[in-house]
Amino acid sequence: MSKVNADYFPRTISQYVPNMQFAADVVEGKHFVSLGAPSTADPDGILDGFAVGTTADTATSSDFAVTFDGSATHIGENTAGVVNGTYGRCLSMVASAGADHVLTVSGRDYLGQKMSEVFTLTAAVTIFGKKAFKYFDSMAVAAGGQAGDTVDVGWYDRLGLPYKAEKMITYTEDDVSSDVDPVEVLVEVDAVRYAAGADVLVVSPVAGQITGVHSVATTASTGTSTSTVVVGTTNVAGLSIVILASTVGDLDSDIVTTDNDQATSTIAKFGAIGISPDATPSAGAANFSITVEPLTFIAGVDTDPQTTSTTDPRGTIRCTTPCDASIVYEVGYTVDTSDLHGVEAV
Repeated sequence: MSKVNADYFPRTISQYVPNMQFAADVVEGKHFVSLGAPSTADPDGILDGFAVGTTADTATSSDFAVTFDGSATHIGENTAGVVNGTYGRCLSMVASAGADHVLTVSGRDYLGQKMSEVFTLTAAVTIFGKKAFKYFDSMAVAAGGQAGDTVDVGWYDRLGLPYKAEKMITYTEDDVSSDVDPVEVLVEVDAVRYAAGADVLVVSPVAGQITGVHSVATTASTGTSTSTVVVGTTNVAGLSIVILASTVGDLDSDIVTTDNDQATSTIAKFGAIGISPDATPSAGAANFSITVEPLTFIAGVDTDPQTTSTTDPRGTIRCTTPCDASIVYEVGYTVDTSDLHGVEAV
């Protein structure tokens, strides 16, 4: 007898079960499921140019963009207020220049459980959410900013999972399997290139997202040098190592802290990846190890109780290939069998 994945989740009731330990589609602590074929990311698919002035306000269904109110055709979004993602999808926001408002989104997850998330706008910078919303109900806008400020609200390619995930086992796109474990790409910057500040590029064996870099000095640097990870000729935002005048063997590391929806950290299979030194010292050399994650995965959060700023209670994945309403994503992962639905949302 084959297992059956649950697929009936009424919008009007919460099916959240605290400390849930058993489900028919979880076998020996593992779950394999299709996440469907979510629609293309849309940065203004929910609210398009919503006014956020100097006074407090609330956006409701009457303010929904035509792609989200059920009255216009938008692949995957044909029911008002429903985010296209079988188990929810993370939101994104971008405001006009000068906006610095605090926004609180209220909605529900795929179980119908109420949830909320706080976003702090930063002028024209896109902000990316951490929680997978299935339903968008309203957004409270705190007073601040200036008259004439606006904000767009939509969704991007980070998808929710049905059960609290601990570790990814498998990942496929249209039945094509991809690696799930991080790969270390080694780059050697010799003395000549170190002193000249010349980029050193190698081939990435996998496609994915660059999430970290580590270094060890093989020749003492004669001064401070900043070495930045690059994809081709583009610097990866927020990922560099400052090497001080040091002895051989000094270690350092850095991880990506700038969330720009991986606009600069995406690497294609067999793409050019490497290190760009800054040519400040006259001598030195170092070896680098760049971490590439074929699948960007965030495990279900253990924080209990949840807050409006914690990550999703069941975990999320950032699709390697952007969603386009045709690619079907399937995952296999180990779950927390002591709390399948994760901690209660807020």
